[in-house]
Amino acid sequence: MKSFRFRLQRVLQLRTTAEQEAARRLAAARSEEIERRQILDLMVLRLAEATGQVIDPPEDLRTAGTIGNLKLAVEGARLRHASAEEDYRRAAARLEAAVAAFGEARQARRALEKLKEQRHETWEREVERAEQQTIDEVALRVPRGGQAAG
Repeated sequence: MKSFRFRLQRVLQLRTTAEQEAARRLAAARSEEIERRQILDLMVLRLAEATGQVIDPPEDLRTAGTIGNLKLAVEGARLRHASAEEDYRRAAARLEAAVAAFGEARQARRALEKLKEQRHETWEREVERAEQQTIDEVALRVPRGGQAAG
């Protein structure tokens, strides 16, 4: 009997490649999300520091001009924080999309692998049946009771 051949092997290979590419995109999205989260955390700290200086400035910085400059620094920190927050939201959305895409790619590959396994099992049963049939045919040809054929 012929050896097992899965006719959709090329499609399975393509789905495996697509899953690997989705995994790479997922890893990149996860790294970006972590990086954006760290930047956002830093901007939160800087905004808190700037706000703290306006709320309770040191004695030698309590002039109107200095407090005005500190307020401008706070506003700049707020803008950087808002920008970092938006960057983080976009990165988190890309991560969520990458997780979903990876899940879909993985499921598509697994479905084909299951089909391959099922077809291989069917092929193995057919091989076993054919072997058993051959054995049965040979057994029928062998003379019984020790008598020579002839």
